[in-house]
Order: sequence, then C-alpha cells, then structure tokens
Amino acid sequence: MKRYTIPIIFFAIGVTLQTLFYFSWVSFTLLTVSCLLLTLFLYSLDLQSFTNSPETSPTTEVALSDTKGSPNQETMETHTSEGVFDTQISNTTDASNEVTEEPKPKEILWKVDPIFFARESVRLEERNLFCDTVKEFPFSFTSPKLSSIQYVYFDGKEFKECYWQKSEMLVETDDNPVEWNEWEENQIRESLPVISKNKRKLYVPLTINANLFGFLCFTSKEGWSNEDIQVFWEETTNLSEKILAKREYAKVTKHPFTKLYTVSHFYQMAKTSFETSEKKTLVLFKFIDTNFQSELAIGLNHMGIKQSVLGLGLFQLEEDLYAALIPNERLESFSSFFQQFIEELDQLGYPSEVALGYSNPLIPDLRFDAWIKKAYSSLEESILYHAA
Repeated sequence: MKRYTIPIIFFAIGVTLQTLFYFSWVSFTLLTVSCLLLTLFLYSLDLQSFTNSPETSPTTEVALSDTKGSPNQETMETHTSEGVFDTQISNTTDASNEVTEEPKPKEILWKVDPIFFARESVRLEERNLFCDTVKEFPFSFTSPKLSSIQYVYFDGKEFKECYWQKSEMLVETDDNPVEWNEWEENQIRESLPVISKNKRKLYVPLTINANLFGFLCFTSKEGWSNEDIQVFWEETTNLSEKILAKREYAKVTKHPFTKLYTVSHFYQMAKTSFETSEKKTLVLFKFIDTNFQSELAIGLNHMGIKQSVLGLGLFQLEEDLYAALIPNERLESFSSFFQQFIEELDQLGYPSEVALGYSNPLIPDLRFDAWIKKAYSSLEESILYHAA
C-alpha cells in the first residue's frame, strides 16, 4: 500500500496549488485523470508480482502440497478445483521435461527402392561369398619377386577388384574395373594364365570344374617368366577349391533365387533351437495379394538381420511361405520393426498384407512336431482372417 501514497500526494499538491493561485476545471480534470492512470499502473505492477510469486499463490501451494500427499489426491483435485489441476499438470510437465528426453525418431529402413535393393542383394551374395573365402584363406607371399596381389571377382559378365594385398596386409576395395588389354582379358575368360606385355603382371584364373570365379593379379618389379606360372597356378588352385566348397554348401543351405535358407536347413535349425535352453518363437510369414513377394521377403531378411530381430534370418519353406526363429527376448523389438517395415512399404507404393502364424515353445510338455503344427494352425487362422 505504500506505493499508492505517491498518486495521493501528487493529487493533494495539485489541488492545493490550484486553490491558492488559479482554479480551472480543465486543469483539475487533467490532474485527476493523470493520478488515476498512475494508480492503475502501480496496481498492475502489484498484480504481476502477485501472480509470479510462489509464496503468495495459494493455488500453487495447495497443488504442490497435495502432490506430496496421498496417491489418490490427483483424482480428487480434478473434480474439486480446475485451477489446482491445471497448476499441477504444468508443474509435472516442466519437471518431466527436465528429467526425460524426447524419444529419438526411428531410423528409416528403406533407403532405396525395395525391388532394386532385393535384386542387388542377391547379386552381391556371390561376391560376398568370394570375399569371405579370400579373407579366410589369403594368398601367402612365398616368392621374393612378389610385391602385391589383386583379388578380382567375376560375376558372370564383368571382372571387379575386391581386395588388394601387400605382404600380410589385406585391404578391401570398391568394385574397381581392371586395367588390362583385350587379349589379356580373353585369356582369363578362357581360364588360361597370362603375363602382361611389360612382364610386371601375372594373371592367374581362379577356376575349377569349368567354373570361373575370378583371378589373381600378381605384380612384380623384376618381371615374370613362364617358369613362374606353374608355381602360382598350383597355389591358386587351392583357393579355387575353397571357393567351390563354399558355393556347394551355399547351394544346399540357401534358395538359388532368393538366397534365403532352404526348408531342409530350417528343420535342422528348428530342431536344434527347440532343444536348446534359449527358447525361440517360430513365426511363419505369408504375403497375401502382394506383388514382388520374393523381393519383399529378401528385404525383410536383410533388414531384420541388420536390426538384430530375426536371429539367423528367414527360411523359405515354400514359394510364398517363409519362417523365422526369433528369440523370445526380441519379440517386442521384432513386432515394432515389422510394423515399421509394412508401413514404409505402403508409403513407397508397395502395399502389403502379411499373414502371421506363431508358436511359442514355453507351453508345458510341448513336443517338436506339435510346436511346428501349432505355428501352421495359427497361420491358417490369420489367412482366413485376411480373407474375411
């Protein structure tokens, strides 16, 4: 109240001066209006400080004290006082913003067109097999004339460099084209070794049983002779046998087109998984009224493995039926991933309907055959649901 004495004193002095010297209704009106405006200004300052001060706000005090009270107090405050409820919500929101952070947005799964991604993945499957074999069995530097080695992969049409080796150091490279002339290339395509014209490079094909996997390019500063060909040819044959063995194993365990695990490999892995202590849920997939279902299954396999939700990967049981063995602790992550997978396909113009069947091995006294049958029964129910 002390600050309101200022306009009172100002008004009293003005009236006194007008009475002693010269009184005018115009000047008296101006004096009165100015004093009232000053009073309103001071009142607004008091109102603002009253609102912002936690010590003078009974509503805020009630809300904070009630929050520390009984757990049912929040419901009571909602019915009794709207002001108390609003204050409590704002305080809770501010506190939560200080402690918790906003959830990070999910990473986009499809960076490229799904069909292109699937076909490119299949194309790279053979290359990855070649690269894995080279990494596991690199060539040994036995000749003092040898300075470096290029490992070149053949995809049936073109030759692409994938590794470069210097002594014991093996460096992975991009799909760099090979720098050679037409005659040297024709010799390799005929599965024949060849020495370059300057004698610095020796090309030895990786071939066995009429299969050409690629070639090795041996570089030397001293120059190669025809006597060196036989030595490197014998050692290169060992690497060719390793590549062939991995290819034959891949043919048995993976589908020739999709490169997904085959049905025979599925029953072997499912039996092992069922008997181990780490329990896994069998999930069956069947795309319904969907174009490019094989390509979408390939994408599901690669992305599920990348996101660590599919375990070993997808198995192709039939032409349009796929299975996965998912660890139970990853089921929630898989569900979130699969929902995002379908939603992004729809946004990219590939609307998809997928029937899912599952079977969990935690049921007491469940046998292996019953575990498999339960998943198929669940899948049939899902198909009927989609058909309806």
